[in-house]
Amino acid sequence: MKIVKTCCFWYNEFMKRIFKSKIFWVIIVLLVIGGLALVQFLVSRQQIEYITEEVKIGDVKQTVSATGQLKSAIDIELNFKTTGRLNSLNVFVGSKIIKGQQLATLRAVDLQIDINIAKANLLEAQANLQKILAGATREEVALKEAEVAKSESALTSAKSDLINNEIIYTQALNNAEDNLLRDINSSLSKASFSLQEMDDTINFEGNANNFNTFNGSLENSFLLSYDIAKEKFSIADESYSLTIVSPTKQNIEITADRTLSALMQVSDTLDDLSSLLDFVLTNANLTITKLDTLKTTINTERTTTNTSIDTVVTENQDLIDAQIDYDTKIVDTQNDINEAEKALVKAQADLNLIKAPARSEDILLAQAKVSKAEADLAQAQEGLSDTIIIAPQDGIITNINYEIGEQTSLTTAIIEMSASKNFKIEVDIPESDIAKVEVGDFINVTLDAFTEDDIFKAEVVSIDPAETEIQDVIYFNVTALLNDSQDESIAELIPKIKPGMTANIEISTAEVNNVLIIPFRAVKEIEGRKIVEVLENEKPREVTISTGLRGDEGEVEVTSGLNVGQNVITSVREK
Repeated sequence: MKIVKTCCFWYNEFMKRIFKSKIFWVIIVLLVIGGLALVQFLVSRQQIEYITEEVKIGDVKQTVSATGQLKSAIDIELNFKTTGRLNSLNVFVGSKIIKGQQLATLRAVDLQIDINIAKANLLEAQANLQKILAGATREEVALKEAEVAKSESALTSAKSDLINNEIIYTQALNNAEDNLLRDINSSLSKASFSLQEMDDTINFEGNANNFNTFNGSLENSFLLSYDIAKEKFSIADESYSLTIVSPTKQNIEITADRTLSALMQVSDTLDDLSSLLDFVLTNANLTITKLDTLKTTINTERTTTNTSIDTVVTENQDLIDAQIDYDTKIVDTQNDINEAEKALVKAQADLNLIKAPARSEDILLAQAKVSKAEADLAQAQEGLSDTIIIAPQDGIITNINYEIGEQTSLTTAIIEMSASKNFKIEVDIPESDIAKVEVGDFINVTLDAFTEDDIFKAEVVSIDPAETEIQDVIYFNVTALLNDSQDESIAELIPKIKPGMTANIEISTAEVNNVLIIPFRAVKEIEGRKIVEVLENEKPREVTISTGLRGDEGEVEVTSGLNVGQNVITSVREK
Protein backbone atom coordinates (compact mmCIF):
# COMPACT_ATOMS: atom_id res chain seq x y z
CA MET A 1 0.00 0.00 0.00
CA LYS A 2 2.83 2.31 0.80
CA ILE A 3 4.49 1.49 -2.52
CA VAL A 4 1.29 2.37 -4.39
CA LYS A 5 1.02 5.73 -2.64
CA THR A 6 4.64 6.41 -3.43
CA CYS A 7 4.07 5.63 -7.11
CA CYS A 8 1.01 7.87 -7.25
CA PHE A 9 2.96 10.66 -5.63
CA TRP A 10 5.78 10.49 -8.18
CA TYR A 11 3.29 10.18 -11.05
CA ASN A 12 1.46 13.33 -9.93
CA GLU A 13 4.75 15.19 -9.57
CA PHE A 14 5.77 14.08 -13.04
CA MET A 15 2.49 15.26 -14.59
CA LYS A 16 2.71 18.64 -12.81
CA ARG A 17 6.20 19.17 -14.24
CA ILE A 18 5.01 18.24 -17.73
CA PHE A 19 2.04 20.65 -17.64
CA LYS A 20 4.31 23.41 -16.36
CA SER A 21 6.82 22.76 -19.13
CA LYS A 22 6.84 25.28 -22.04
CA ILE A 23 8.20 22.63 -24.39
CA PHE A 24 5.11 20.47 -23.79
CA TRP A 25 2.73 23.26 -24.77
CA VAL A 26 4.81 24.22 -27.81
CA ILE A 27 4.57 20.61 -29.00
CA ILE A 28 0.77 20.60 -28.44
CA VAL A 29 0.33 23.85 -30.43
CA LEU A 30 2.48 22.54 -33.28
CA LEU A 31 0.45 19.33 -33.41
CA VAL A 32 -2.85 21.28 -33.58
CA ILE A 33 -1.56 23.59 -36.34
CA GLY A 34 -0.20 20.65 -38.27
CA GLY A 35 -3.51 18.81 -37.98
CA LEU A 36 -5.47 21.81 -39.26
CA ALA A 37 -3.04 22.26 -42.15
CA LEU A 38 -3.39 18.58 -43.03
CA VAL A 39 -7.20 18.84 -43.05
CA GLN A 40 -7.04 21.97 -45.23
CA PHE A 41 -4.66 20.23 -47.62
CA LEU A 42 -6.90 17.19 -47.93
CA VAL A 43 -10.00 19.38 -48.50
CA SER A 44 -8.19 21.45 -51.14
CA ARG A 45 -7.23 18.23 -52.93
CA GLN A 46 -10.92 17.47 -53.48
CA GLN A 47 -12.06 18.55 -56.98
CA ILE A 48 -15.53 18.85 -58.46
CA GLU A 49 -16.26 17.19 -61.78
CA TYR A 50 -19.15 18.45 -63.91
CA ILE A 51 -20.96 15.88 -66.03
CA THR A 52 -22.25 17.61 -69.17
CA GLU A 53 -24.22 16.92 -72.31
CA GLU A 54 -23.80 18.88 -75.53
CA VAL A 55 -26.70 20.86 -76.97
CA LYS A 56 -27.41 19.27 -80.34
CA ILE A 57 -29.86 19.07 -83.19
CA GLY A 58 -32.21 16.11 -83.11
CA ASP A 59 -35.75 14.80 -83.18
CA VAL A 60 -38.15 14.60 -80.24
CA LYS A 61 -40.91 12.06 -80.29
CA GLN A 62 -43.70 11.70 -77.77
CA THR A 63 -45.71 8.51 -77.59
CA VAL A 64 -48.28 6.85 -75.38
CA SER A 65 -47.96 3.10 -74.79
CA ALA A 66 -50.56 0.63 -73.61
CA THR A 67 -51.48 -3.04 -73.79
CA GLY A 68 -54.78 -4.52 -74.89
CA GLN A 69 -56.32 -7.42 -76.76
CA LEU A 70 -57.21 -7.96 -80.37
CA LYS A 71 -60.91 -8.32 -80.99
CA SER A 72 -62.94 -8.92 -84.06
CA ALA A 73 -64.00 -5.52 -85.34
CA ILE A 74 -67.63 -6.48 -85.14
CA ASP A 75 -68.97 -3.35 -83.46
CA ILE A 76 -67.61 0.16 -83.87
CA GLU A 77 -69.35 3.07 -82.17
CA LEU A 78 -69.21 6.34 -84.09
CA ASN A 79 -69.87 9.77 -82.58
CA PHE A 80 -69.25 13.44 -83.25
CA LYS A 81 -66.42 15.28 -81.51
CA THR A 82 -68.93 17.87 -80.34
CA THR A 83 -72.61 18.04 -79.44
CA GLY A 84 -75.52 19.57 -81.32
CA ARG A 85 -78.71 18.78 -83.17
CA LEU A 86 -78.55 15.97 -85.69
CA ASN A 87 -78.96 17.52 -89.13
CA SER A 88 -78.68 14.60 -91.53
CA LEU A 89 -78.44 10.81 -91.59
CA ASN A 90 -77.19 9.43 -94.88
CA VAL A 91 -77.52 5.76 -93.93
CA PHE A 92 -79.98 3.41 -92.30
CA VAL A 93 -79.67 0.17 -90.39
CA GLY A 94 -78.34 -2.45 -92.77
CA SER A 95 -76.66 0.02 -95.12
CA LYS A 96 -73.36 -1.15 -96.56
CA ILE A 97 -70.76 1.58 -96.26
CA ILE A 98 -67.23 2.15 -97.50
CA LYS A 99 -64.30 3.84 -95.79
CA GLY A 100 -64.45 7.65 -96.14
CA GLN A 101 -68.21 7.81 -96.74
CA GLN A 102 -70.11 10.65 -95.00
CA LEU A 103 -72.62 9.09 -92.62
CA ALA A 104 -74.17 11.94 -90.58
CA THR A 105 -73.88 15.67 -89.84
CA LEU A 106 -74.84 18.14 -87.13
CA ARG A 107 -76.43 21.51 -87.74
CA ALA A 108 -73.50 23.82 -88.33
CA VAL A 109 -74.78 27.11 -89.76
CA ASP A 110 -72.46 29.18 -87.54
CA LEU A 111 -69.48 27.04 -88.46
CA GLN A 112 -70.26 27.43 -92.16
CA ILE A 113 -70.41 31.19 -91.64
CA ASP A 114 -67.02 31.03 -89.92
CA ILE A 115 -65.65 29.20 -92.95
CA ASN A 116 -67.07 31.83 -95.31
CA ILE A 117 -65.53 34.60 -93.21
CA ALA A 118 -62.20 32.77 -93.12
CA LYS A 119 -62.32 32.36 -96.91
CA ALA A 120 -63.03 36.07 -97.33
CA ASN A 121 -60.16 36.97 -95.01
CA LEU A 122 -57.87 34.67 -96.98
CA LEU A 123 -58.87 36.33 -100.25
CA GLU A 124 -58.25 39.74 -98.69
CA ALA A 125 -54.81 38.69 -97.40
CA GLN A 126 -53.91 37.22 -100.78
CA ALA A 127 -55.07 40.39 -102.56
CA ASN A 128 -53.03 42.53 -100.16
CA LEU A 129 -49.96 40.41 -100.87
CA GLN A 130 -50.47 40.83 -104.61
CA LYS A 131 -50.92 44.58 -104.11
CA ILE A 132 -47.63 44.83 -102.22
CA LEU A 133 -45.84 42.84 -104.89
CA ALA A 134 -47.37 45.00 -107.66
CA GLY A 135 -46.52 48.34 -105.98
CA ALA A 136 -48.51 51.58 -105.70
CA THR A 137 -50.73 52.99 -108.46
CA ARG A 138 -50.36 56.50 -109.91
CA GLU A 139 -53.49 57.59 -108.09
CA GLU A 140 -52.09 56.42 -104.74
CA VAL A 141 -48.80 58.26 -105.37
CA ALA A 142 -50.70 61.42 -106.33
CA LEU A 143 -52.75 61.17 -103.13
CA LYS A 144 -49.62 60.91 -100.99
CA GLU A 145 -48.05 63.86 -102.83
CA ALA A 146 -51.17 65.90 -102.08
CA GLU A 147 -50.84 64.98 -98.39
CA VAL A 148 -47.21 66.19 -98.43
CA ALA A 149 -48.27 69.51 -100.01
CA LYS A 150 -51.04 69.89 -97.45
CA SER A 151 -48.62 69.21 -94.58
CA GLU A 152 -46.11 71.73 -95.97
CA SER A 153 -48.85 74.37 -96.18
CA ALA A 154 -49.96 73.63 -92.61
CA LEU A 155 -46.37 73.99 -91.37
CA THR A 156 -45.91 77.32 -93.18
CA SER A 157 -49.19 78.58 -91.71
CA ALA A 158 -48.19 77.49 -88.20
CA LYS A 159 -44.84 79.28 -88.46
CA SER A 160 -46.59 82.43 -89.69
CA ASP A 161 -49.00 82.22 -86.74
CA LEU A 162 -46.04 81.99 -84.37
CA ILE A 163 -44.50 85.17 -85.79
CA ASN A 164 -47.82 87.05 -85.63
CA ASN A 165 -48.61 85.84 -82.12
CA GLU A 166 -45.10 86.75 -80.99
CA ILE A 167 -45.68 90.34 -82.19
CA ILE A 168 -49.23 90.65 -80.84
CA TYR A 169 -48.70 89.13 -77.42
CA THR A 170 -45.27 90.67 -76.94
CA GLN A 171 -46.86 94.10 -77.53
CA ALA A 172 -49.64 93.27 -75.09
CA LEU A 173 -47.04 92.16 -72.53
CA ASN A 174 -45.00 95.34 -73.04
CA ASN A 175 -48.12 97.48 -72.66
CA ALA A 176 -49.01 95.72 -69.42
CA GLU A 177 -45.46 96.27 -68.10
CA ASP A 178 -45.57 99.96 -69.08
CA ASN A 179 -48.97 100.43 -67.43
CA LEU A 180 -47.79 98.76 -64.23
CA LEU A 181 -44.58 100.82 -64.05
CA ARG A 182 -46.55 104.01 -64.75
CA ASP A 183 -49.00 103.24 -61.94
CA ILE A 184 -46.14 102.24 -59.61
CA ASN A 185 -44.48 105.59 -60.28
CA SER A 186 -47.75 107.44 -59.65
CA SER A 187 -48.48 105.43 -56.50
CA LEU A 188 -44.99 106.00 -55.09
CA SER A 189 -45.36 109.75 -55.72
CA LYS A 190 -48.67 109.76 -53.87
CA ALA A 191 -47.20 107.65 -51.08
CA SER A 192 -44.33 110.12 -50.77
CA PHE A 193 -46.85 112.91 -50.43
CA SER A 194 -48.78 110.91 -47.80
CA LEU A 195 -45.59 110.39 -45.79
CA GLN A 196 -44.89 114.10 -45.99
CA GLU A 197 -48.44 114.89 -44.82
CA MET A 198 -47.96 112.58 -41.84
CA ASP A 199 -44.64 114.22 -41.06
CA ASP A 200 -46.23 117.68 -41.27
CA THR A 201 -48.99 116.49 -38.95
CA ILE A 202 -46.78 115.24 -36.14
CA ASN A 203 -44.49 118.26 -36.60
CA PHE A 204 -47.35 120.73 -36.85
CA GLU A 205 -46.20 124.07 -38.15
CA GLY A 206 -42.65 122.82 -37.93
CA ASN A 207 -42.71 122.10 -34.22
CA ALA A 208 -43.22 118.64 -32.69
CA ASN A 209 -44.24 120.26 -29.43
CA ASN A 210 -47.44 121.43 -31.08
CA PHE A 211 -48.55 117.76 -31.45
CA ASN A 212 -49.34 116.15 -28.11
CA THR A 213 -51.62 113.20 -27.33
CA PHE A 214 -52.97 111.54 -24.25
CA ASN A 215 -52.59 107.97 -25.69
CA GLY A 216 -48.90 107.16 -25.47
CA SER A 217 -49.30 103.53 -26.48
CA LEU A 218 -51.09 104.39 -29.72
CA GLU A 219 -48.65 107.20 -30.40
CA ASN A 220 -45.67 104.85 -30.05
CA SER A 221 -47.35 102.29 -32.31
CA PHE A 222 -47.91 104.98 -34.94
CA LEU A 223 -44.32 106.24 -34.78
CA LEU A 224 -42.98 102.69 -35.22
CA SER A 225 -45.32 102.07 -38.16
CA TYR A 226 -44.31 105.43 -39.65
CA ASP A 227 -40.61 104.50 -39.54
CA ILE A 228 -41.34 101.13 -41.19
CA ALA A 229 -43.42 102.85 -43.87
CA LYS A 230 -40.57 105.26 -44.69
CA GLU A 231 -38.11 102.33 -44.89
CA LYS A 232 -40.35 100.28 -47.18
CA PHE A 233 -41.03 103.32 -49.33
CA SER A 234 -37.31 103.92 -49.70
CA ILE A 235 -36.76 100.28 -50.75
CA ALA A 236 -39.62 100.39 -53.26
CA ASP A 237 -38.50 103.72 -54.70
CA GLU A 238 -34.94 102.45 -55.12
CA SER A 239 -36.23 99.24 -56.77
CA TYR A 240 -38.34 101.32 -59.17
CA SER A 241 -35.33 103.42 -60.18
CA LEU A 242 -33.35 100.22 -60.91
CA THR A 243 -36.23 98.74 -62.91
CA ILE A 244 -36.51 101.84 -65.11
CA VAL A 245 -32.86 101.32 -66.06
CA SER A 246 -33.18 97.50 -66.40
CA PRO A 247 -36.85 96.56 -66.93
CA THR A 248 -36.46 92.80 -66.73
CA LYS A 249 -39.34 90.52 -65.83
CA GLN A 250 -37.74 89.72 -62.48
CA ASN A 251 -37.07 93.39 -61.64
CA ILE A 252 -40.66 94.35 -62.49
CA GLU A 253 -42.05 91.57 -60.28
CA ILE A 254 -39.79 92.58 -57.37
CA THR A 255 -40.69 96.27 -57.76
CA ALA A 256 -44.42 95.51 -57.86
CA ASP A 257 -44.16 93.39 -54.69
CA ARG A 258 -42.09 96.02 -52.87
CA THR A 259 -44.42 98.82 -53.97
CA LEU A 260 -47.49 96.97 -52.73
CA SER A 261 -45.72 96.24 -49.45
CA ALA A 262 -44.83 99.93 -49.05
CA LEU A 263 -48.35 101.12 -49.97
CA MET A 264 -49.95 98.73 -47.51
CA GLN A 265 -47.59 99.89 -44.78
CA VAL A 266 -48.40 103.54 -45.60
CA SER A 267 -52.11 102.67 -45.49
CA ASP A 268 -51.72 101.01 -42.08
CA THR A 269 -49.73 103.99 -40.79
CA LEU A 270 -52.40 106.43 -42.04
CA ASP A 271 -55.01 104.33 -40.23
CA ASP A 272 -52.96 104.54 -37.01
CA LEU A 273 -52.57 108.33 -37.40
CA SER A 274 -56.28 108.74 -38.09
CA SER A 275 -57.04 106.94 -34.82
CA LEU A 276 -54.35 108.90 -32.96
CA LEU A 277 -55.86 112.26 -34.00
CA ASP A 278 -58.83 111.47 -31.76
CA PHE A 279 -56.42 111.65 -28.79
CA VAL A 280 -54.62 114.90 -29.71
CA LEU A 281 -54.53 117.72 -27.14
CA THR A 282 -55.45 121.06 -28.71
CA ASN A 283 -53.46 124.18 -27.89
CA ALA A 284 -53.02 127.71 -29.03
CA ASN A 285 -51.21 126.62 -32.19
CA LEU A 286 -53.24 123.45 -32.87
CA THR A 287 -56.80 124.54 -32.49
CA ILE A 288 -59.86 122.34 -32.90
CA THR A 289 -60.46 123.79 -36.36
CA LYS A 290 -56.92 123.01 -37.47
CA LEU A 291 -57.19 119.53 -35.94
CA ASP A 292 -60.34 118.87 -37.97
CA THR A 293 -58.48 120.00 -41.08
CA LEU A 294 -55.68 117.55 -40.27
CA LYS A 295 -58.19 114.71 -39.89
CA THR A 296 -59.73 115.56 -43.27
CA THR A 297 -56.30 115.63 -44.90
CA ILE A 298 -55.26 112.28 -43.41
CA ASN A 299 -58.54 110.62 -44.41
CA THR A 300 -58.06 111.93 -47.93
CA GLU A 301 -54.58 110.37 -48.01
CA ARG A 302 -56.02 107.10 -46.75
CA THR A 303 -58.47 107.04 -49.64
CA THR A 304 -55.74 107.97 -52.11
CA THR A 305 -53.41 105.25 -50.81
CA ASN A 306 -56.09 102.53 -50.90
CA THR A 307 -56.93 103.57 -54.46
CA SER A 308 -53.23 103.28 -55.35
CA ILE A 309 -53.12 99.79 -53.85
CA ASP A 310 -56.14 98.69 -55.91
CA THR A 311 -54.65 100.20 -59.06
CA VAL A 312 -51.26 98.51 -58.62
CA VAL A 313 -52.91 95.18 -57.77
CA THR A 314 -55.08 95.42 -60.89
CA GLU A 315 -52.22 96.38 -63.19
CA ASN A 316 -50.00 93.68 -61.67
CA GLN A 317 -52.71 91.08 -62.31
CA ASP A 318 -53.09 92.42 -65.86
CA LEU A 319 -49.36 91.87 -66.35
CA ILE A 320 -49.62 88.34 -64.95
CA ASP A 321 -52.56 87.61 -67.27
CA ALA A 322 -50.66 89.07 -70.23
CA GLN A 323 -47.68 86.85 -69.40
CA ILE A 324 -49.94 83.78 -69.15
CA ASP A 325 -51.61 84.68 -72.45
CA TYR A 326 -48.20 85.12 -74.06
CA ASP A 327 -46.81 81.84 -72.72
CA THR A 328 -49.97 79.88 -73.54
CA LYS A 329 -50.33 81.23 -77.05
CA ILE A 330 -46.66 80.84 -77.92
CA VAL A 331 -46.56 77.30 -76.50
CA ASP A 332 -49.77 76.37 -78.33
CA THR A 333 -48.45 77.79 -81.58
CA GLN A 334 -45.11 76.03 -81.11
CA ASN A 335 -46.99 72.79 -80.48
CA ASP A 336 -48.89 73.39 -83.71
CA ILE A 337 -45.54 73.75 -85.48
CA ASN A 338 -44.25 70.55 -83.88
CA GLU A 339 -47.36 68.63 -84.89
CA ALA A 340 -47.19 70.08 -88.40
CA GLU A 341 -43.53 69.05 -88.66
CA LYS A 342 -44.38 65.54 -87.49
CA ALA A 343 -47.25 65.35 -89.98
CA LEU A 344 -44.94 66.54 -92.77
CA VAL A 345 -42.27 63.99 -91.84
CA LYS A 346 -44.91 61.24 -91.81
CA ALA A 347 -46.41 62.39 -95.11
CA GLN A 348 -42.98 62.48 -96.74
CA ALA A 349 -42.15 59.05 -95.29
CA ASP A 350 -45.46 57.67 -96.56
CA LEU A 351 -44.73 59.13 -100.00
CA ASN A 352 -41.22 57.67 -100.05
CA LEU A 353 -42.57 54.35 -98.84
CA ILE A 354 -45.27 54.13 -101.46
CA LYS A 355 -42.80 55.06 -104.21
CA ALA A 356 -40.23 52.54 -103.02
CA PRO A 357 -40.35 48.92 -104.16
CA ALA A 358 -41.84 46.44 -101.76
CA ARG A 359 -39.53 45.65 -98.86
CA SER A 360 -38.77 42.07 -98.01
CA GLU A 361 -40.15 42.71 -94.53
CA ASP A 362 -43.49 43.89 -95.94
CA ILE A 363 -43.66 40.90 -98.26
CA LEU A 364 -42.92 38.55 -95.37
CA LEU A 365 -45.57 40.25 -93.23
CA ALA A 366 -48.16 39.99 -96.00
CA GLN A 367 -47.20 36.36 -96.56
CA ALA A 368 -47.55 35.75 -92.82
CA LYS A 369 -51.05 37.24 -92.92
CA VAL A 370 -51.89 34.92 -95.81
CA SER A 371 -50.56 31.98 -93.77
CA LYS A 372 -52.61 33.05 -90.77
CA ALA A 373 -55.72 33.38 -92.91
CA GLU A 374 -55.05 29.91 -94.30
CA ALA A 375 -54.63 28.57 -90.76
CA ASP A 376 -57.87 30.27 -89.67
CA LEU A 377 -59.65 28.70 -92.62
CA ALA A 378 -58.18 25.30 -91.79
CA GLN A 379 -59.27 25.70 -88.17
CA ALA A 380 -62.79 26.66 -89.23
CA GLN A 381 -62.91 23.70 -91.61
CA GLU A 382 -61.66 21.42 -88.84
CA GLY A 383 -64.42 22.74 -86.60
CA LEU A 384 -66.90 21.87 -89.32
CA SER A 385 -65.35 18.42 -89.73
CA ASP A 386 -66.09 17.79 -86.05
CA THR A 387 -69.78 17.91 -87.00
CA ILE A 388 -69.39 15.18 -89.63
CA ILE A 389 -69.12 11.42 -89.11
CA ILE A 390 -66.99 9.64 -91.72
CA ALA A 391 -66.88 5.86 -92.03
CA PRO A 392 -63.49 4.67 -90.71
CA GLN A 393 -63.76 1.26 -92.40
CA ASP A 394 -65.86 -0.69 -94.84
CA GLY A 395 -68.80 -2.32 -93.09
CA ILE A 396 -72.52 -2.47 -92.33
CA ILE A 397 -74.65 -0.14 -90.17
CA THR A 398 -76.00 -2.14 -87.22
CA ASN A 399 -77.73 0.54 -85.14
CA ILE A 400 -78.69 4.25 -85.18
CA ASN A 401 -79.42 5.80 -81.78
CA TYR A 402 -80.78 9.24 -82.83
CA GLU A 403 -83.26 10.76 -85.21
CA ILE A 404 -82.82 13.94 -87.20
CA GLY A 405 -83.42 17.00 -85.01
CA GLU A 406 -82.51 15.34 -81.71
CA GLN A 407 -79.83 16.74 -79.41
CA THR A 408 -76.78 14.49 -79.43
CA SER A 409 -74.56 13.47 -76.52
CA LEU A 410 -70.91 12.56 -76.28
CA THR A 411 -71.74 9.55 -74.11
CA THR A 412 -74.08 7.80 -76.56
CA ALA A 413 -72.87 6.76 -80.00
CA ILE A 414 -74.76 8.18 -82.99
CA ILE A 415 -74.14 5.18 -85.23
CA GLU A 416 -72.98 1.64 -84.56
CA MET A 417 -71.37 -0.36 -87.35
CA SER A 418 -69.76 -3.70 -87.95
CA ALA A 419 -66.51 -3.73 -89.89
CA SER A 420 -66.39 -6.05 -92.85
CA LYS A 421 -62.93 -7.26 -91.94
CA ASN A 422 -59.93 -6.45 -89.78
CA PHE A 423 -59.45 -6.32 -86.06
CA LYS A 424 -59.87 -3.67 -83.42
CA ILE A 425 -57.82 -3.06 -80.30
CA GLU A 426 -59.33 -1.63 -77.12
CA VAL A 427 -56.95 -0.20 -74.55
CA ASP A 428 -57.35 1.86 -71.39
CA ILE A 429 -55.29 5.08 -71.38
CA PRO A 430 -54.70 6.84 -68.04
CA GLU A 431 -56.01 10.39 -67.67
CA SER A 432 -52.42 11.71 -67.48
CA ASP A 433 -51.94 10.69 -71.14
CA ILE A 434 -55.42 10.89 -72.66
CA ALA A 435 -55.10 14.59 -73.58
CA LYS A 436 -52.24 13.67 -75.91
CA VAL A 437 -54.35 11.18 -77.89
CA GLU A 438 -56.64 12.21 -80.75
CA VAL A 439 -58.81 10.36 -83.23
CA GLY A 440 -56.71 9.73 -86.32
CA ASP A 441 -53.40 9.25 -84.47
CA PHE A 442 -51.18 6.58 -86.03
CA ILE A 443 -50.25 3.52 -83.98
CA ASN A 444 -47.48 0.91 -84.13
CA VAL A 445 -48.69 -2.48 -82.90
CA THR A 446 -46.70 -5.55 -81.91
CA LEU A 447 -48.27 -8.86 -80.97
CA ASP A 448 -46.81 -11.19 -78.36
CA ALA A 449 -47.43 -14.04 -80.77
CA PHE A 450 -44.87 -12.63 -83.20
CA THR A 451 -41.50 -10.91 -82.90
CA GLU A 452 -40.89 -7.30 -81.90
CA ASP A 453 -39.76 -6.60 -85.46
CA ASP A 454 -43.21 -7.50 -86.80
CA ILE A 455 -44.87 -4.09 -86.54
CA PHE A 456 -48.48 -3.64 -87.65
CA LYS A 457 -50.04 -0.27 -88.46
CA ALA A 458 -53.27 0.92 -86.85
CA GLU A 459 -55.25 4.12 -86.32
CA VAL A 460 -57.25 5.58 -83.41
CA VAL A 461 -60.93 5.59 -84.41
CA SER A 462 -62.71 6.54 -81.17
CA ILE A 463 -62.13 7.80 -77.64
CA ASP A 464 -64.77 7.08 -75.03
CA PRO A 465 -65.54 10.39 -73.24
CA ALA A 466 -66.76 8.52 -70.15
CA GLU A 467 -64.07 7.66 -67.65
CA THR A 468 -63.46 4.27 -66.05
CA GLU A 469 -61.97 3.91 -62.57
CA ILE A 470 -59.55 1.02 -62.11
CA GLN A 471 -57.87 0.66 -58.69
CA ASP A 472 -58.48 4.36 -57.89
CA VAL A 473 -56.95 5.46 -61.22
CA ILE A 474 -59.03 7.14 -63.95
CA TYR A 475 -58.77 5.61 -67.44
CA PHE A 476 -60.42 6.32 -70.80
CA ASN A 477 -61.15 3.59 -73.34
CA VAL A 478 -59.53 4.08 -76.75
CA THR A 479 -60.42 1.98 -79.78
CA ALA A 480 -58.04 1.48 -82.72
CA LEU A 481 -58.39 -0.43 -85.98
CA LEU A 482 -55.66 -2.31 -87.78
CA ASN A 483 -55.12 -0.78 -91.20
CA ASP A 484 -56.39 -2.69 -94.21
CA SER A 485 -53.00 -2.45 -95.89
CA GLN A 486 -49.84 -3.51 -94.05
CA ASP A 487 -46.19 -3.74 -95.06
CA GLU A 488 -45.37 -6.58 -97.42
CA SER A 489 -42.84 -7.90 -94.90
CA ILE A 490 -45.68 -8.96 -92.56
CA ALA A 491 -48.36 -9.74 -95.14
CA GLU A 492 -47.93 -13.46 -94.55
CA LEU A 493 -48.66 -12.99 -90.83
CA ILE A 494 -52.09 -11.40 -91.28
CA PRO A 495 -53.93 -14.70 -91.77
CA LYS A 496 -52.33 -15.96 -88.55
CA ILE A 497 -53.79 -13.16 -86.42
CA LYS A 498 -56.40 -14.41 -83.97
CA PRO A 499 -58.85 -12.62 -81.69
CA GLY A 500 -57.63 -12.54 -78.10
CA MET A 501 -53.96 -12.02 -78.93
CA THR A 502 -52.15 -9.58 -76.66
CA ALA A 503 -51.41 -6.33 -78.50
CA ASN A 504 -48.81 -3.79 -77.43
CA ILE A 505 -49.52 -0.38 -78.93
CA GLU A 506 -47.43 2.76 -79.23
CA ILE A 507 -49.46 5.84 -80.19
CA SER A 508 -47.45 8.59 -81.87
CA THR A 509 -48.96 11.73 -80.28
CA ALA A 510 -46.41 14.41 -81.20
CA GLU A 511 -43.09 14.77 -82.99
CA VAL A 512 -40.72 17.60 -83.89
CA ASN A 513 -37.68 17.25 -86.12
CA ASN A 514 -34.36 19.08 -86.42
CA VAL A 515 -34.70 21.02 -83.17
CA LEU A 516 -32.32 21.80 -80.30
CA ILE A 517 -32.44 19.07 -77.66
CA ILE A 518 -30.91 18.51 -74.21
CA PRO A 519 -31.50 15.93 -71.44
CA PHE A 520 -34.56 16.87 -69.39
CA ARG A 521 -32.65 16.09 -66.19
CA ALA A 522 -30.50 19.18 -66.87
CA VAL A 523 -33.54 21.46 -66.50
CA LYS A 524 -34.43 22.99 -63.15
CA GLU A 525 -37.49 25.11 -62.43
CA ILE A 526 -36.93 28.08 -60.10
CA GLU A 527 -39.70 30.58 -59.33
CA GLY A 528 -41.56 29.72 -62.52
CA ARG A 529 -38.44 29.97 -64.70
CA LYS A 530 -36.74 27.02 -66.39
CA ILE A 531 -33.00 27.11 -65.72
CA VAL A 532 -30.02 25.13 -66.98
CA GLU A 533 -26.37 25.47 -66.02
CA VAL A 534 -23.98 25.92 -68.93
CA LEU A 535 -20.30 25.05 -68.41
CA GLU A 536 -18.11 27.90 -69.67
CA ASN A 537 -14.39 28.15 -68.93
CA GLU A 538 -14.76 25.29 -66.42
CA LYS A 539 -17.35 27.31 -64.49
CA PRO A 540 -21.14 26.91 -64.41
CA ARG A 541 -23.41 29.78 -65.57
CA GLU A 542 -27.18 29.81 -65.12
CA VAL A 543 -29.21 30.36 -68.29
CA THR A 544 -32.98 30.84 -68.55
CA ILE A 545 -34.51 28.75 -71.34
CA SER A 546 -37.87 27.95 -72.91
CA THR A 547 -38.77 24.37 -73.66
CA GLY A 548 -41.12 22.65 -76.05
CA LEU A 549 -41.94 18.99 -76.49
CA ARG A 550 -40.64 16.46 -73.96
CA GLY A 551 -39.66 13.16 -75.55
CA ASP A 552 -39.89 9.57 -74.46
CA GLU A 553 -36.11 9.13 -74.30
CA GLY A 554 -35.57 11.71 -71.58
CA GLU A 555 -34.81 14.54 -73.99
CA VAL A 556 -36.62 17.88 -74.26
CA GLU A 557 -36.90 20.45 -77.05
CA VAL A 558 -35.27 23.86 -76.34
CA THR A 559 -37.05 26.72 -78.11
CA SER A 560 -34.87 29.59 -76.82
CA GLY A 561 -31.89 30.34 -74.59
CA LEU A 562 -29.27 27.89 -75.90
CA ASN A 563 -27.16 27.33 -79.01
CA VAL A 564 -25.78 24.23 -80.67
CA GLY A 565 -22.47 23.11 -79.16
CA GLN A 566 -22.97 24.51 -75.66
CA ASN A 567 -22.52 22.07 -72.78
CA VAL A 568 -25.23 21.83 -70.13
CA ILE A 569 -24.50 20.33 -66.72
CA THR A 570 -26.52 17.21 -65.91
CA SER A 571 -24.84 16.26 -62.62
CA VAL A 572 -21.91 17.06 -60.32
CA ARG A 573 -19.55 14.68 -58.52
CA GLU A 574 -16.33 14.84 -56.53
CA LYS A 575 -13.18 13.34 -58.01
